[in-house]
Amino acid sequence: MKTVAECSTLFQADVIKGNLENEGFHPVVFDNSMNSFLPVNRTNGQKLIYVRVPEEEYDDAMAYLNAQKNGSD
Repeated sequence: MKTVAECSTLFQADVIKGNLENEGFHPVVFDNSMNSFLPVNRTNGQKLIYVRVPEEEYDDAMAYLNAQKNGSD
């Protein structure tokens, strides 16, 4: 598994995960924070929540996320 996004809220990670799933990727959220039971809690600026995909999907997932970030399809 390779990290495609680092987040400070579980909500943000879940949105990214959902977007990736809609495109056929197989993301998993890894939460290293202790605030995961309250999805709007922040991790005090630390990005302790990771969205990861299988290694074989990494390049395509990063290309998709970068395209979304830049506002293109």
